Amino acid sequence: MRRILVGAVLVVVAAALIGKAQAAKSNVPEEAVKKITEAVPEEPRVKPAKPRKLLVFNLCRGFRHGSIPYGAKALEIMGQKTGAFEAVVSDDPAVFKPENLAKFDAVCMNNTTGKLFDDETLKKSLVDFVRGGKGIVGIHAATDCFYKWPEYGAMMGGYFAGHPWGGGGTWAVKVDDPDHALTQVFGGKGFKVKDEIYQFREPYSREKLRILLTLDLADKDTAGRKGGRKDNDYAVAWVRSYGQGRVFYCSLGHNNEIFWNPLLLQFYLDGIQFALGDLEADTTPSAKVKAGAAAPEADASGWITLFDGKNWMNGDGKAPGAGWVLEDGAMVRKARAGDIWTKARFGDFVLDLEFKAEGNSGIFIRTDKPHDCVQTGIEIQVENTGGRLNPGKHACGAIYDCLGPSRNPVKNREWNHVIITADDNRITVVMNDVQMISMDLNEWTEPRKNPDGSKNKFRTALKNFKREGHIGLQDHGAKVMYRNVKIRPL
Repeated sequence: MRRILVGAVLVVVAAALIGKAQAAKSNVPEEAVKKITEAVPEEPRVKPAKPRKLLVFNLCRGFRHGSIPYGAKALEIMGQKTGAFEAVVSDDPAVFKPENLAKFDAVCMNNTTGKLFDDETLKKSLVDFVRGGKGIVGIHAATDCFYKWPEYGAMMGGYFAGHPWGGGGTWAVKVDDPDHALTQVFGGKGFKVKDEIYQFREPYSREKLRILLTLDLADKDTAGRKGGRKDNDYAVAWVRSYGQGRVFYCSLGHNNEIFWNPLLLQFYLDGIQFALGDLEADTTPSAKVKAGAAAPEADASGWITLFDGKNWMNGDGKAPGAGWVLEDGAMVRKARAGDIWTKARFGDFVLDLEFKAEGNSGIFIRTDKPHDCVQTGIEIQVENTGGRLNPGKHACGAIYDCLGPSRNPVKNREWNHVIITADDNRITVVMNDVQMISMDLNEWTEPRKNPDGSKNKFRTALKNFKREGHIGLQDHGAKVMYRNVKIRPL
């Protein structure tokens, strides 16, 4: 009798959980289901690498959108019809327990609002899930929750900052990145939509996000309807990397009819496939793409050749000065020309090159602003200081004004082979097969001060320098030659 009672209790509990997980699937009229089914794509853009599972989470602790069940139903039908994934719908926070979340490839926050849960274990589980290589998708109000959990906002890419135009009207949407893998459905053309348009606040930034769609303020249906942002930057959709994971967000989804719009359903399917890990897409932040250029193609071993002169610019983004010439396979500074910079920006990398100098020069790495290179980048000193017994912070191979080399393998006025590795906070410099610098940027915690107590020139603590930027070669008035310059991003 006891076994029968225990079994009955388990059945009831299981039924309750299933009922709770599927509650949001109901309340969608058959007419709407028919529209959704007809509008969902017939097949996915790419074939899944393996069976995929998407958690569709619908819980709200704040304003509850009437479109939530429509979105959930659309994703359920989308998964079934295309075979791209299986959608599991829930509003139970217990699904975020590590052992439960491990069953999924991505999570979709479907118009979630408010503080959904307080449990720090569940929060850590979600962050670890995405950071560790899985995905998260945000629909509309997914940015309108967890305001007191900054890591959620950082992961999602921004927080809701109102909809100052109200919830109605027709809006013009611009394809901000027409060449991106996830915007191909639009064919480079903008479109009109009836929905509620959001504006966003920090941590929203084009320095961190690849913006795909924006409000088109130049269109007659949208002109003059500016919100509260001084920069008039009103993103509608974006992607980003978060650790090893993938984030896709689209603010369209307030109105029910968004979920039977064929164009937007294809866009959502592509974004979901990106988050699941099946559709590859570039997540280089928009500001970095606009500021310079995408990195040139790497060879089969991952190296990018930079010494040919084609990948360089001056500080204004124009062609390098005429004083830099290609001569016998080397870039040679023969006359006053100014510093030169890679068009592309790099973060973690191995930089491999050779130099021969008749005087002072330098190799800049991770420089954010070429016109303020000393204050926004790390310089590895180039100089004829071979033979010195105690080379200092301005000697060849030094991190300029911060750290002198531990050893001195420099060959004066001969070719020197240098390998510079930048891996997050670690900088190493190997010259002529001898490691001369091993630096932890996190030890430089104060402006204008080195860890040994000596002063330096930097207004910003090196710990807080950007960890990506341009590679630069300095024109300091002396003849210097660089050759075989190549870089391998890490």
